[in-house]
Amino acid sequence: MKRNEFKLCSVFVILALTLILACATPHIVGKWKEIGKTATLEFWKDGTFKAVDNQKMAVSGEYTLIEPGNVRFEIFRQGSPPEIVNGTFSLQGDVLTFTSADGKETERYKREK
Repeated sequence: MKRNEFKLCSVFVILALTLILACATPHIVGKWKEIGKTATLEFWKDGTFKAVDNQKMAVSGEYTLIEPGNVRFEIFRQGSPPEIVNGTFSLQGDVLTFTSADGKETERYKREK
């Protein structure tokens, strides 16, 4: 009986930690428009995204929230190997800010309603 209780307790702890981590991760799923520009980003729950830059060129790929405040993008372009882009992000209300890993580029997006 104690073995079953241990298994049940382990399952409960794993589920609780998963819920805590999910709630602690900022919610970036949705569509965003760069402030003062025309570029857009759209994030889906399955870890994929689509970006359209100011010249209307589109790319897609996958994103991973590595730890609080860090993001990794894997960008797929036809005929090229995937491009990996790392950086940081912050979410304050409906404003999402991305900063490149070297800190030289910052982009701010507003959530589209």
